[in-house]
Amino acid sequence: MDGMFEFETPWWQLVVRAVIVYIVLFALIRLSGKHTLGELSIFDLIVVIVLGSAVRTSLIGNDKSLQGGLMVVAVLLLLDWISTWIATHFTRGDRWLQGQPVLLARDGELFDDVLKRCKIPRSNFVSSMRKHGCRDLQMVELAILEPNGSITVQKREPGNPART
Repeated sequence: MDGMFEFETPWWQLVVRAVIVYIVLFALIRLSGKHTLGELSIFDLIVVIVLGSAVRTSLIGNDKSLQGGLMVVAVLLLLDWISTWIATHFTRGDRWLQGQPVLLARDGELFDDVLKRCKIPRSNFVSSMRKHGCRDLQMVELAILEPNGSITVQKREPGNPART
């Protein structure tokens, strides 16, 4: 229990560290693409676990105090709350923080260049089609990559011809 209640790192430094790590991780995750936010593959899960371990020292340094860890958690939760508040109160903030939906397919035509740009393997897209009841691409009216990384597929109604 020695040092459990004594800061080894100044409190303000813990706050600054948490803010910097939050902003850098946010930027890196945004740059890595929406695919990161959708369903996690085993490789994505490994990256998340390693990221958590890697940023530990960046967040708390040598501080082993209870207050230090709790302060970092509180700052990260506050930053998350602020981000959510901005996204829900400002349209521009929402677009900037969350991103915008991306059209992946329309009327049975898959936009391969968009899939590549969004780093979505074709197999993931086909899996999403099946989840939405589409056996082949011709059954897809619209497919959209949502800001949260999920793929929404709107199935073409029977007898509804493709738009030209």
